[in-house]
Amino acid sequence: MTTARRPGADLRSDVAPRLAAVVASNLTRRYPYHDSHLFRAGDEAVHPAASHPAFSNSFDWHSSVHSHWTAVRLLDYFAGWRAQPAAVKRLAAAVARNLTAQRLAAERSYLRDHPSYERPYGWAWAMLLAAAVRRSSSAPARPARVPLCRMAAWIAASALRWLRTLPGPVRHGTHANTAFACGLMWDAAGVLGFSDLRRAIRRCARAWFADDAGYPQAWERSAHDFLSPGLAEADLMRRLLTPPHFRLWWRRFVPGSQPHRTMLTPVDVPSGSDGQIAHLHGLNVSRAGMLAHLAVAFGRHGSRAERRLSLGWLAAARRLYDASVQHALGRDYNLTHWLGTFAWDAASSIDDAVRLLGAGDV
Repeated sequence: MTTARRPGADLRSDVAPRLAAVVASNLTRRYPYHDSHLFRAGDEAVHPAASHPAFSNSFDWHSSVHSHWTAVRLLDYFAGWRAQPAAVKRLAAAVARNLTAQRLAAERSYLRDHPSYERPYGWAWAMLLAAAVRRSSSAPARPARVPLCRMAAWIAASALRWLRTLPGPVRHGTHANTAFACGLMWDAAGVLGFSDLRRAIRRCARAWFADDAGYPQAWERSAHDFLSPGLAEADLMRRLLTPPHFRLWWRRFVPGSQPHRTMLTPVDVPSGSDGQIAHLHGLNVSRAGMLAHLAVAFGRHGSRAERRLSLGWLAAARRLYDASVQHALGRDYNLTHWLGTFAWDAASSIDDAVRLLGAGDV
C-alpha cells in the first residue's frame, strides 16, 4: 500500500523531489562531456556516444554511472509516494532509454578493450549500480539487471588482478582514493555474490590500514579534495570489523577518539566556478555521509561516552550536509553533474543514523 509522505519529515523527503529533476537533467544532457580515451596508432576519432552509448551524459563516464545509481535509488524511494513529482517520469524514461542490454554490452566491450579505464572510481560506481539495479523493484531498471551484472563480473575479476599487484593504497582525497573505491566494491560484492573480491579487499585493507595510528587529521584538506582520506579509510574499516574491534581500531587511529575540528567543520569554498576547487562542496557532503556511518558503528551498543561522541559526530554531519547540499540542486553544472549523488547518500545515511541511534532531530 502506498503512503503519503510528509515533506520535511526527514532529509530524504526534503531533497528527493528537487534532486530528481537535477538527475533527470543530467541523464539527458550530452554536452559538455569529458572523456579520457586512450588512442593507439591508427585509431580514428570516435564520438563519445559511440564509445559510451549508455554513459555519454552527465559530463563524464563515472558521473553518468553514479547518476544512474542515484536515479535507481530515487525511483525506488518514490515508489512509495502517492503523488510523485513530475520529474520522476523523466527519470524513469532516461533510465529505460540508457540502460538497455545493447548499450550496456557496448559499455562492457569498451571496458574490456581499455582495461584500466575509470579504475578504480568508475569501476566501483559501476559495481554499485549493478547491485542497486539487482535489488531494485523499479520497472525501468529491470532489463538492465543481467547486462549490468555481466559488467560488474568483469570489473570484479579485473579488480582482483589490480589488488594483487597494487603495492599500497592511494591516500589522497580524489578519484583514485583506494579506500573509498574498495568500500563501494565491498558493498556491491556483498549484493552480487563476489566473495573472492571481498576476501581480497579484506586482505588488502588489513595489510594497508590495520596498524594505522595517529592519523594526521590537521593535514586535511588538500585544495581539490572531495573525499576525506582519513574518514574514507575509517569508513572502509568499519565495514570489515565488528563494532567492538572497530572501536579499538578507531581509538588508535584517532587518539582521544574525537576527530579534529578540521574534520567536523564545513570547509569554505572560495570558488564554485572552478571545477576542481568546487570539489570542496563534495568534501563537505561526503564527510557528512561517512560521519553518519561512523556514528552508528561507534555509538550503537557502545558505552555512554561513546554514544555521546557519536551523537556529536551526527550533529556535525548535519552541519556539513547543510553547508553544501544546496549546491547539488542549483544551476551550476560544475556541481550538479556529480554532487547530487553524494547529497543523496549523505541524506540517506544521516536519516538512517538518526533512526538507529534514536537521536531525534539533529
